[in-house]
Amino acid sequence: MELQELITRGRFLFSGAPKRLELFKLISGKESTKDLALKTGRKHNSVLNDIKKMTDFGLITPKRDKNGNIVKKDGCIVYEKVPLIRHVSISYFQDTTKIVKKERKTIKKHTRRDRQSKLSVPSENEILDICKSGESQIYEFKAPRVEINKITKEIAAFLHTSNGGFIFYGIDDDGSIIGSDMRLQDFDQRIQNSIRNTIYPPPTIDVRSRNVLGFDVIVISIPPWDRKTLYQYTKDERYYIRKGTNVFALKPEEIMKLTNGECIV
Repeated sequence: MELQELITRGRFLFSGAPKRLELFKLISGKESTKDLALKTGRKHNSVLNDIKKMTDFGLITPKRDKNGNIVKKDGCIVYEKVPLIRHVSISYFQDTTKIVKKERKTIKKHTRRDRQSKLSVPSENEILDICKSGESQIYEFKAPRVEINKITKEIAAFLHTSNGGFIFYGIDDDGSIIGSDMRLQDFDQRIQNSIRNTIYPPPTIDVRSRNVLGFDVIVISIPPWDRKTLYQYTKDERYYIRKGTNVFALKPEEIMKLTNGECIV
């Protein structure tokens, strides 16, 4: 099982269950279930129920001695975290708020006409949440080795939306974190050259790298529409907009709305 899958399972299991997360934090391969009950101030049976759930989810396992026998203290089993997540920070499991709620708040904040600004670049934990929730109006995943012009076309579409958005290069469509196949400097040069050659007028975008579970993911930040500029994708001389998770060519009536400074999405 991969690390990302275990973290996803943990986030699901600990969502809305702070006592279970506290118990998980204390499991170190030293205390028995009875010791854990005393430390948390919970009934032993309640602790055993949570232990079973964490075991079923593959997060912990009974500790074994050199001969393969299960270790016990005072007749109670000693548990330890599985090796893959033994040294993972507990912070990966703490932020269990659904990204959908965060996104709604972000969109509400950034759709105010008098306070239009760039969205904040997501942190490592936020990117993990985004991977779990999937692509949306403001989040797009791109796997390594995707054609660079496909990325610039997505950028051209994001540029006509009221919130802008982010493209994560190094994350597959299903949210699996693969990592970039290029250094940040090399990718930045390629994407900036492609923008100059395929989008008119060329916009200013931010490109930076985020380390997520040991993988370098490149984050492209596209600013919100400025309510006046129309960006043409010059490869086919059309104008595009992102709606949901798809890119659409703008219709004549939509172009007219944008010309009048009216947002569509």
